[in-house]
Amino acid sequence: MAKIIHPLHSLSASGTIGRTLSFRATLGGAVATSKAKSYPQTSAAQLINQQAMRDARAAFLTLSVADKNKWHAVAVVRRSNTWATFFAEYQYQMIVAPAMPLIPEAIL
Repeated sequence: MAKIIHPLHSLSASGTIGRTLSFRATLGGAVATSKAKSYPQTSAAQLINQQAMRDARAAFLTLSVADKNKWHAVAVVRRSNTWATFFAEYQYQMIVAPAMPLIPEAIL
């Protein structure tokens, strides 16, 4: 069943038809492309990367309210969201869970 949002000839057409054709809005206008086929992500590097992301999420969820507020303050300064800021620092510092990344100083 087709699920399209907005008319197809509009600049904001988006959605998928029959799991084969996908519409999306870009800076150049609406684009129709074939739906990307998923593939199993089972290489060693992909599995390690997936585990690192799961570890980072688990570490983020265990933060205290005070620590989350500190991370939020840093995110506001960087004009980002709290999770993205935490995850970027987690990756940058290459910390293995359960260790927490150091909260960067917010530059105001």
